[in-house]
Amino acid sequence: MTQMQSLRQGSPATRYGLFILALLALALSTFPLASCGGVDKPSVAIKREQLFTLGYGAAENQLDLFQVDRTETTQKTCITMREGIFYIANGAGGKVVRYSSFGDPLSMIYNPVKNPVPIVLKAVPSKQDSVSAAGLSSAVSSEDEGLGRKAVPFAFRSAGEIAVDSNQNVYIEDRLPPERRVQDKDSDAILDRIVLRFGKDGQALGYLGQEGLGGTPFPYILGIYTTASDDCVVVSMLQSAWLVHWFDKSGVLVSSLRLRRDELPMPDKTPGFVASLDKIVPDTSGRALILKVDYYKEAVDQGAKTDASAGAPGVDFASSWVYRMDLMDGKFGDRWQIRAMEKSTKLSDGRSIKYSRVPSLLGVTGRSLFLFYADDDGKTYVSIFDRTTKDTARFSIDISPDEMYYNAYFLSQGGVLCALLGTKYEAKIVWWRFDKQLGASSPGLDK
Repeated sequence: MTQMQSLRQGSPATRYGLFILALLALALSTFPLASCGGVDKPSVAIKREQLFTLGYGAAENQLDLFQVDRTETTQKTCITMREGIFYIANGAGGKVVRYSSFGDPLSMIYNPVKNPVPIVLKAVPSKQDSVSAAGLSSAVSSEDEGLGRKAVPFAFRSAGEIAVDSNQNVYIEDRLPPERRVQDKDSDAILDRIVLRFGKDGQALGYLGQEGLGGTPFPYILGIYTTASDDCVVVSMLQSAWLVHWFDKSGVLVSSLRLRRDELPMPDKTPGFVASLDKIVPDTSGRALILKVDYYKEAVDQGAKTDASAGAPGVDFASSWVYRMDLMDGKFGDRWQIRAMEKSTKLSDGRSIKYSRVPSLLGVTGRSLFLFYADDDGKTYVSIFDRTTKDTARFSIDISPDEMYYNAYFLSQGGVLCALLGTKYEAKIVWWRFDKQLGASSPGLDK
């Protein structure tokens, strides 16, 4: 979910505060690089491997990323990878396609209303199953299994976040039709998201709601994750809180947590700090959550030409911390401070100001935290923070500006960073093998 999406979801006070932060970040992103600090060692370039490309359109080897006027669609396109096989959920295209690392379509689950008759893949005749209780329909039954490279019809409304477990079971976010949506009495939010489950052969396995199989729909879903033990974790959000639902591989609810915006942990008792949650992901080492929180404080620009008694109000970055939260009791345990990149630049009036490049959390691999940010030098950087030694290694990855019309990322449990990069004319599927940097003990492409 993007920063602007989170602004639209928050309370009025939260939206105003985050709006100011977003404007500040946008303004700072235009400053030229003058100097940097906060990193003890220079960055190392990691080789990028381009695996395949996908054109824009409705065929099995195409994506629907843009509307007719080439503006980005409001629906998600998400990517995940397991054992070198890529799964791409294309919301606007109403389909989920499984590709080899060479870009060959291996199978597809698709909405026949939004897609033409498959050419490369074998179409399976449509049938009803138990998922129709949610207002949806699926097309494969047990007798259809084992057909190889097939296309399975399913009435996707808005496929989004996606995750795959070690048995190739697929978890896909979708949206319910209006008549199936529920209004939450406490928050007044509309609950209209479910997590569909499909077996490796495309057979529908029901859907997850907040209580488990067939449960109450979720609010807006931020992410779906599978763990090393094949548990499924769903992170969603309300206006006033984030929700985390943890299910075992059978779909049974293990734990549910609600983290209110006003309950975010604070690094110390210093007053005036504003906490902004960056991301929540499951910890790969046990049933726990990893949260990254950025902190800002009010600031007064003494150099501004305003009434000295009033000053010019604004915000300054203070610090970033990553916390480990116990899944069962919601208590915060270990924490680690994440250093930002300190920058300085000169304004047109000759004044020099300092600002910070704050990295975003990509995910967790073993004891390593992956963070990234785009810098003024035109490069994107990935930092790997070791939770045990507290050492940080910084790497540069190659992403050109013309590949940023649309982008989606996925970090495997083994440390392979995958990306879908959209240009004007095609989408590129690439990866960076950070698993080689983590050592031979990394599971690599197995996860």
